Parts: sequence; C-alpha cells; structure tokens
Amino acid sequence: MTSSLAGQLFRMRNIDRVITSERSQKIRASFLFDGRQAADIDMQTIFDIGCDGLGELRKMNRKFDSFASTLFSPAIKDLDRVLQTREENERLDESIRSFLFLMAPYFLTKPAGKALEWLVRRFRIQEFNARDLLAAILPYHETKAFLTMLTIITFETRDMELFGFLVTQRKARRLLDRGTLMAQCVRDRALMTFVCSSVFRACQMGFEYAGLHAFYAMIFSQYITSLASVGGADVQFVLPFVLDGLQLDGDAQIAAYMVLGTLATRVTLSADALDKTLCAVAQRPADLRAMTMCVVQLVQTQEAALT
Repeated sequence: MTSSLAGQLFRMRNIDRVITSERSQKIRASFLFDGRQAADIDMQTIFDIGCDGLGELRKMNRKFDSFASTLFSPAIKDLDRVLQTREENERLDESIRSFLFLMAPYFLTKPAGKALEWLVRRFRIQEFNARDLLAAILPYHETKAFLTMLTIITFETRDMELFGFLVTQRKARRLLDRGTLMAQCVRDRALMTFVCSSVFRACQMGFEYAGLHAFYAMIFSQYITSLASVGGADVQFVLPFVLDGLQLDGDAQIAAYMVLGTLATRVTLSADALDKTLCAVAQRPADLRAMTMCVVQLVQTQEAALT
C-alpha cells in the first residue's frame, strides 16, 4: 500500500510539471530550433529528425544500433514519461544515460544534434536528466553548442547550489571559459567531484574518448596549480581521484599520470601516501614508457618522503 501511494504521488508531481511546461506554453524547449519555431513542429517531424540523426550516428559507431529499438523506436514514440512508474522511469533514465555518454564524442556533429532534439522533445532530458546531460557535454563547455544546450536546461532546486553559476552564464549568454569553470571548481569542491566522477563513470561504462582524457588531465591539473597552497586536506581530496584514474585503462591512465605529476610538483606526500601511489602506478601500467616517466618524476620530487 505504501509503495503504491508513493508511486501515485510521484506521478502526480510529474503531471504538475507537465501542465506548466508542455500544454500551457507557446514556446518549446529545443536544441536545434528557436523556441517559438519548435512549438509549431509536431512530434512526428521531431521523431523523424531524431531517427535520421540516429541513422547517421550508427554509421559512425555501431554501438548506437541498440537504441533503434529503444529510445528511437516507433513503439516508444507516444510514451509520456510523467505517466510512467518510478521503476519504469529509472530504466528509461539508464537508457538515456548510456546514450548521452556514447553520444558525447559526437556532440558537435549534426547527427548528434538531431538525435538530441528528439530526446529533448519526447523525454525532456533537459529537465529530467539534466545532471547526466551536463556530465556528458561538459568537456565542450567553451563551445556555442554547449551554451545552446545550457539555455534550455532546467535545474532542480537541490542542484542550484552546485550549478547556480551556470544560470549566470546563460543569462549573460556567455561561453563558459576554462578560467570561469576552474575558479568555480576551486570555490566549490563538489563541482570538481562532479567533474571527476563524470569522467570516471564514462570510462567505466566503456564510453571514453581522447577529448575526455584531455579534459580530465587539463582541468584537474589546472585545479591543482590554481590552489594557493596544497595542504593535507587538499591531498586527501585530490589523491583518491588520482588513484582511481590509475585503475583505468589506456589513455585514461596516462592522463592520471599527468595529474599525479602536477600534484607531485606542488606538495611532498607522506611516506604512506607515496607508497600507495607508487604501488598504484606500478600495478597495471597501460604504457610502460609513460609509467617510467611518472615514477622518475615522483622520485625526483618526493626525495624527502623516500629518505
């Protein structure tokens, strides 16, 4: 009985959101079109646009094939997520999350834009999947495409403390430059945690790409160099992310070497921390040359901890 009542309340809250967004507005959220123009485009046309985009994405990466029978299936075309149960929406969110992270390397392409337009219209990902959407496209924060998507994202009240600075950016229609993002990360560690967790999640899901590794290495290294000084609390915050990065494969691990090198130049680690770090570096190297260079740098910068 309790579970049934909770499900009814969940659907009632979502239906309230529909009344204020879908039926009562003459402007529709859109990634490709002006809001008023989008309001005049029917669902079937948007579906066709989305399917066309998916078809092109499938030619680029066969991993997109599975979404033809799920998110882009004619059977789901008339699905209204606000009328679904919590469990059904959780499954839908998982499918959307997988698509967004798989789509990330292609975000700046026209096919990706077409596919996203369908997800915005049918599933309102800018509202119900805002965190996953941001996580997937954050490496493109300095692009116009990112700003366009940002203008339609709806932040939950509970997320405003973390993402409130983005509201200021979109009101001013300013691109989110690296300096602004870095300054916010330094002010709020929770944002840095979100960034790193998003990168690791994509890698663990098997949806990594070169731009993601470069983004992780650059933003985390800049975060470390932006700190006025690196103390014990900073090491306790940074080092676990570095160690997690060292457990990844390929270029993701090499990116972690770069971050570790930056950290090593800013602070002398404790003997225990250095021991754990060296063990992690040597445990399963993806690139022997990169690992050797990392160890050499650690030895050179951490001499005090080694004696």
